Amino acid sequence: MMSTLRRILERLPIRTIDRYLMRHYMISWGICAFAVFGLFSMIDGVSRIDRFLRQDAPLPLVALKYFAGMVPIYFTQYLGPILTLLAAMFTITNLNKNCELTPLRAAGLPLSRILASLFLIAFMMAIMMISVQEFVVPNLKDQIRLADSYGRALDSIQPGVVNDSRNNLINVRSYLPHEKRGQHVEITTKHASRASSKSIIRAREILWKVPDEGEPFWLLREGEVEQFDITGLKIPVPGPDGTLQLVQEFSQMKLATDMRPVDLESSDREIEYLSFRELRDQYKRRPHLKHLEVKLHRRIAFPLSNFILLLLGMPFVLRTESRSVLLGISIAMALGTVYLIVTEVCANLGTRGQLEPMLAAWLPVLFFGALGITLFDGIDE
Repeated sequence: MMSTLRRILERLPIRTIDRYLMRHYMISWGICAFAVFGLFSMIDGVSRIDRFLRQDAPLPLVALKYFAGMVPIYFTQYLGPILTLLAAMFTITNLNKNCELTPLRAAGLPLSRILASLFLIAFMMAIMMISVQEFVVPNLKDQIRLADSYGRALDSIQPGVVNDSRNNLINVRSYLPHEKRGQHVEITTKHASRASSKSIIRAREILWKVPDEGEPFWLLREGEVEQFDITGLKIPVPGPDGTLQLVQEFSQMKLATDMRPVDLESSDREIEYLSFRELRDQYKRRPHLKHLEVKLHRRIAFPLSNFILLLLGMPFVLRTESRSVLLGISIAMALGTVYLIVTEVCANLGTRGQLEPMLAAWLPVLFFGALGITLFDGIDE
């Protein structure tokens, strides 16, 4: 990948000033990344220290596993675009401080051309975010889940009710994704022509089994079955001793369903671990879940934030020719915070059905993108 990127850069009209800016930018990005992730980790770690202490492993090892697993999530979901803007503000502020922009502009170079290398790096950062989300996070999702469980009171999730294609309503009270095991299960099967229940299965545990041969399946353990007729009356079934019983108990039973583990992992937290193709396939299987469609569009829209925040932030520093690093940091953090808040609010409205899912994902990009272009337009004057 690096060799391909190097060949691409060699074919681009990159000048000495571009290499100079890119080198300064990457140094600034490294400093900002270390500072931001360090501060974020310190605040997050202090707030979870009591949960870290409950683990059997030594505290430093637990903290290291937690942050190693969560850094890719922080980067792809929150901090990536903010780091891009922070590093750009650092770079531009230093250029203003050293009066390096003046001779470039006096030589007839427009600011848009001078800053083109920063937008090229923003493009590379967007590609990096997509690559981490598509290849790193899905391949390490079990380790990330385990690390995430260190920071929560429980390592289980509470999935919603899953409706499969066989008229089964499957309710799992708690589910352990890294073990693919759920507890306290109730499966209600409806009559095809009526809304009344055909059968109700209750089990202590449900476990995903992958045999050496044949298709994977769900195995129910330690449960009972009740069957009903169309009028809602219980149907007696013969017991082991030959007597009729209204409730049939079992120690193990294979569940006939097309539900898959990913169906129980479709909460907002869990779908962050899916690749774009996995998320798309899951949405095709369960199109009624609005948050899946919102997340699907957001996978494409959110990396564009690297460009949007540059368009918003750089005019504030360039128009005033500010030389204050603190002002640049303040502007970057304020813009990044506002952008993330608006993005989350729109996503929440889309999940609740108050906005179209596609609009919920793209509205922040369209609004702030138009605002950024307006601010950036005429900056040479």
